[in-house]
Amino acid sequence: MEDPLKPKPVPLAAETVLWFEFLLDPHKITQHLQCKNPEPSAAELIVQFISMTPDTAIASTVVTPGSDIQSLGGANATTPATSAALNVQQRQAEVGLQLTRKQLALKILELKVATWLKWDLDALEKSLPVAMQLSLLRDLCTISYGRHVTIPFASDFDFKIASTGNERAARFALTIYHRLLLRLQLIKDSALKASRPLMYQTVDQVQQFLETPTQPSIEYLEQLCASANSKPFHVFHYDSFVTLDCDHMNSTQNYDMMRLISPQELRAQLHYELAHYYLHTKQYMLAREAAAACNSNLQALPANATLFFCHIRPAELEGLLQACGISAHQQTLLERFHQSLLNNYTDIVPILRLDNRAREIPLVSRRNVELDIEGAISTGLLKETRLLLLQVAALNVVRTIFEWGNIFGNVEYFEKYRDMDCMPPIVEAMQDALTHCSAKEQTALKHFLIDCVLHQQQEQQQQDQSRQLLLTAKEMGIFSAEEMLDLDEQLVQSTQPVLSNSLATLNDWICHSKMTRVDVAALERQLITCSTANSVRILLVKLCGTAPGKPLWAINPSWDVPQPLKALIMAMPVSFLQDFSYVLLGKARELATRGNYIDAVSMLSVLKSETQRQELGGNAQIMCKLITWEILHIQVTQCLEEWHQKPLDLTALGGRCKQCLAALQAGDAMMPRMEILESCAIMLLNLTEFPALLYLDKRAAQLEFPLAFASTFVEMEKMKGPKKACRDAWELMLSMFLNVPKRAASAAAGSGTNSSLQAFLQRVRHQSVFGLAISMLGKMHNILKDDPNHDLSCEYMQLWPITITNPNSYSLRSVCETLQWLLSEALSHYPQTISWLKMKGDLELAIGNNESAMRCYVNALVTGTDYCTLPLQRNVVDDYVIRKMIRCAANLGCHMQATVLCQFLEEIDYGIVFKNLSEKSSNFTDAMDAYYSCIWDTTLLEFIVNLHAKRGEHSRKLEAISMMGTLELNANNNEEIKRESAMVRKSRFLRSLAKQYLL
Repeated sequence: MEDPLKPKPVPLAAETVLWFEFLLDPHKITQHLQCKNPEPSAAELIVQFISMTPDTAIASTVVTPGSDIQSLGGANATTPATSAALNVQQRQAEVGLQLTRKQLALKILELKVATWLKWDLDALEKSLPVAMQLSLLRDLCTISYGRHVTIPFASDFDFKIASTGNERAARFALTIYHRLLLRLQLIKDSALKASRPLMYQTVDQVQQFLETPTQPSIEYLEQLCASANSKPFHVFHYDSFVTLDCDHMNSTQNYDMMRLISPQELRAQLHYELAHYYLHTKQYMLAREAAAACNSNLQALPANATLFFCHIRPAELEGLLQACGISAHQQTLLERFHQSLLNNYTDIVPILRLDNRAREIPLVSRRNVELDIEGAISTGLLKETRLLLLQVAALNVVRTIFEWGNIFGNVEYFEKYRDMDCMPPIVEAMQDALTHCSAKEQTALKHFLIDCVLHQQQEQQQQDQSRQLLLTAKEMGIFSAEEMLDLDEQLVQSTQPVLSNSLATLNDWICHSKMTRVDVAALERQLITCSTANSVRILLVKLCGTAPGKPLWAINPSWDVPQPLKALIMAMPVSFLQDFSYVLLGKARELATRGNYIDAVSMLSVLKSETQRQELGGNAQIMCKLITWEILHIQVTQCLEEWHQKPLDLTALGGRCKQCLAALQAGDAMMPRMEILESCAIMLLNLTEFPALLYLDKRAAQLEFPLAFASTFVEMEKMKGPKKACRDAWELMLSMFLNVPKRAASAAAGSGTNSSLQAFLQRVRHQSVFGLAISMLGKMHNILKDDPNHDLSCEYMQLWPITITNPNSYSLRSVCETLQWLLSEALSHYPQTISWLKMKGDLELAIGNNESAMRCYVNALVTGTDYCTLPLQRNVVDDYVIRKMIRCAANLGCHMQATVLCQFLEEIDYGIVFKNLSEKSSNFTDAMDAYYSCIWDTTLLEFIVNLHAKRGEHSRKLEAISMMGTLELNANNNEEIKRESAMVRKSRFLRSLAKQYLL
């Protein structure tokens, strides 16, 4: 019984003709090609004929055309006499075609179809592979020369034509040979990269043809073009090839039917292909000459002439001419405009004048050219006078008249070129564009002229020009008589003098007050917003002239002056210097608070120079010293805020800080403010100038932290072996976290101590100081929490005590919050410190922020691998951190991520692996099959395959099996390949984690 599911062969269409039918009926080929859409097509027929042509024959069956060899092939034994006669016949046929009748019939059919296509090499190139094009060329040369020909031609090729060949045909075949040789050079690379060769041609033969020297072909085609008038050129007619008939043994071709073509047609096609080859080889001058010759020969052909050899398409010819720079089409204004820019603004004025009629070039482009010309002339790059710039600007002004919205006004033109005769270029440009304007555009011109006339009239020096412009407008003929009369009256009225006894000149209208309250308020507003000492001086002088009712330093209550300086300033007599000093000090402090340190220092420097006056007496030196300390305070603040930019000389700044602290140590009567001393001490701490801090007065509460930290670092340098460091810093830090009793006063005191710690840590910048503070807080966390699973670890932690007396008296929550904030602050300055990233991850995990902890761990891994470009080393992440990452992933519901992370362990814990794989992921980013490409452990893949099989997940099981079958996961690979495979998959997994947690 027939299987109903077995696919059945698709029947051929009724109109489909098989190739062997053309051998049986010679006239069928013509009928088939005359169909509207033949099936198979002409190109497909050529492919079939070439494919079915046997290229090899038995030596005993090679005969001349006209012999029937179907019964030969060794069926009958030959006598010596017969053999001798056969040898004589073979020697006589050595110059013949050496083809069987089947070979000859198929070759004639393929050539006949190619002639039907008029030997259009473009069509043949698109439809036939390179190897089949060469086979077709070989068959054409063989039939035309009347003997067997191989291609490419050898250097000593004999161009002798056999008796069955023809000179016209051989000349045509040789021309096709050289044309195809040049054309294939253009697609040489793609031809050599073609798919696998067919049976009838090898890659070596194609490559041998493509590597043939092209200079002989160029010389032949050029010689053929030169002799086209003296030597007629014929092309094959469709009836030139005579198909074989089983009833007749004759196989001679009808060469008398070949068509004679005109020399112009021949030269046009040959120059076209030479131009393409020259362009490909970057011989641009020769390409331009060939393209021009091709175009001129095409133009010389009659309009309705039928072409049999030339197959040039107009669009492709136009593209060739444009590539050579000799386009037959007239360039548009925009093309000419860009060409002018490339040629140093040649003919730019005529182009813009024509564009005022056509309005094809964008106005923005025209405006940019105007600015470019102005810049080039001013810098000397363009050796032109300003007259060119004036003409371009005038043409642009006229163009703006017709633009909607008039984005570029004419006021700029008249102001910029006031010293030049700027009206004639505009008048000339308007007269040129007027004849091509519509009624609406003429109205726009009219309004523009009225504006110009009135603008010129307003200028006392250009009233004569306005009259001249009015006469020109009258000559242009766009104004009616009534409009001209009205415009003339407006000019007369604008020139009438104002009467001296008019109401506007009476003294009753004049305000006698020197300055209104509005003007005083405006000056006060300017004084508040200005940021330079010179502006403050000028505004204060103006305000002093208004007889203010209150001191000028009291204008802005936000101006806050430090107490020592305020006392000195208030002790001064009421004067300009008192107001000036107070305002500069207040504004300097305000600017420093806003981060404008440069202007703040500038104001204080000006004030310092003002304090050298004689009227200050003995207070001058004291005030100068106090201002110097205020400047130092601002510069230290600036340096701490811009630490990594290094805005100042840190060495010089450190020396000035030491001098400031020396005043405290010496016990001078006039000492810096405690805030300045604290800033200097912290600055020296950040500059690692520890010895300078050891001799300061420890009783100052603001200096406790810098002194304690400096002492710790000095003792760390002196330590030999694992000794404990100074306990001063530890005890001072520990005292900040005592549990405060629930009383108002104690609460206030507690908050004050905690804020002093944060104020100190906010100004820490050196990496070692950060590390020391982090290690102390981390050690406190470990002792107070007392949970080995959540212990923190970092540098310097071994320096501190392992126990705390009465730990219940301290606040673990405050320690965690402070440490969390300090780690964020430290990482903002040193974001690639891996130990801090891991410690922050441990802290976030201990608090319960699993996603934040995972983000920190992934950041540490990405940083340690230089953004996944280096192998992951054990010093970057160890099993302790990996297990914490596995715990975070499991807590987040990302069990597949936890499974993949198990591979990072030194020894894979399959218990954790199987437990995580058995869990259902509760996170949408944790699809199991999304991480198959990140698994390199085959045991893990085998378990996944088994798990999918149990769950009935067939597609996922197949995907896992395909991943197991990859070559790099083969169990027989050496260790180097296994390590490389693991490293690639680790990097891929880290990138996916970074994409999820860091972006």
